[in-house]
Amino acid sequence: MDFRSRVKLALLMFASLLALEAKAESASRSVIFFDSPSYLYFHHRPFGIEDEKNFMLLDEVVATVPVLLGVAPPQSLKADSSYKLNKVLVPNPFERPHTVFLLEVQGIDGLSLSTKYSNLAWGSSFSSAVLGSRKAVIDFSGEEDVSIVHVDEPGCRKDDDSCINKELSELAEWLGGSHTGSLSSHGKLTIPLSSGATIILNITKETERMFATSLASLVGNTRRIARLNEFAQSSIRSSELFVGHLRGLEVFKVENDQRDILELGAQMVEDSVLKLLTMLQTSFGGRVVGVVLSSKDANPNLENMIEVTQLLRVSRSLDEMNADNHTSTEIQQVLLARRTLAWITAIILVVSTLIGIYFLLNMPLTRDTLLYSNVKLD
Repeated sequence: MDFRSRVKLALLMFASLLALEAKAESASRSVIFFDSPSYLYFHHRPFGIEDEKNFMLLDEVVATVPVLLGVAPPQSLKADSSYKLNKVLVPNPFERPHTVFLLEVQGIDGLSLSTKYSNLAWGSSFSSAVLGSRKAVIDFSGEEDVSIVHVDEPGCRKDDDSCINKELSELAEWLGGSHTGSLSSHGKLTIPLSSGATIILNITKETERMFATSLASLVGNTRRIARLNEFAQSSIRSSELFVGHLRGLEVFKVENDQRDILELGAQMVEDSVLKLLTMLQTSFGGRVVGVVLSSKDANPNLENMIEVTQLLRVSRSLDEMNADNHTSTEIQQVLLARRTLAWITAIILVVSTLIGIYFLLNMPLTRDTLLYSNVKLD
């Protein structure tokens, strides 16, 4: 074999390795877009397409988020990626949801949705394989009026067992299950799944407790957002991005004795996500979409795929939505005070305007400085 043949063979092997790497990458990560049942924000296509032509780069997935929030996409977005966005999003700049639920789930092959969910309130959906870089950044460092809420923030301190037990009990009740025992003694979380199976998590075990508390924080924070939004209905509001990272399933994949519970845990995540999206659609009147990224990588130390940064504006805090510090009565009192102040200010402005108009209409013509500014009167 001569030198040229060897070079060609080496290049062919290199290209094959790149193709295999890209294919493996596409199989490890995926994204699902959940549309609104009342409005059309995405171009719909059949769910679960495996055609390689339908893949998206991670940067393209990230670029859809600001567009859905009514913000211009990153200037660094390439022409090919802009064309891909036009194939995903409906090209109507005046019809955007301005509310996005962005969730990243580690340790799962993707949500295994089926036609049994077609009647839920989150509307239609489609999925795509995700290629590209390992991490992407959504940067709101300009003058964008975007409120960012991290719905994965822990609702309890790690040493506050009573708070964690309460949070787990609320999660179990919300999913139609039960929570017995405590973190230190015979703690069990029993949840019936939509598939007909039942998952039983041993809360005294660190790996299962980490997964349960992570899901409980995500669900609890999102439920408080929905309740607060129902109290604060307004025709004028800023764009809102709800960001969450759900961890714990990847630990089940690493530990051999947790493989049986991995499938049940993934089903529990799927049921919770779909129920949260249904609740948000009801609370926001259909003006919300969901973007769920999943990765089946089993490394517990793997960093998040998406990072959201905001420099000029302070991210919205979940403190004002903490159920332990603010009851429904207190929230109503705060909203009543704000609305009362707004009405008083509006009434003062209207009365001042009417008084000014009255005096202008009854002003003698010779005193009108605008009409007679160039006339010298005796």
